[in-house]
Amino acid sequence: MNVPLHWSDPDTESEAQIRRLALALKLLKLTLGVVAAALSIAKLLGVL
Repeated sequence: MNVPLHWSDPDTESEAQIRRLALALKLLKLTLGVVAAALSIAKLLGVL
């Protein structure tokens, strides 16, 4: 009888994908916030 070396539950895989997507969205939101702050500072300094 062959036992698979890697067994994964589809539910936990989809949950992991959801967590990865949530993390990616948080990082994107953080990046956009940093860019917006940099643009605001540049505008205040009169660079733009």
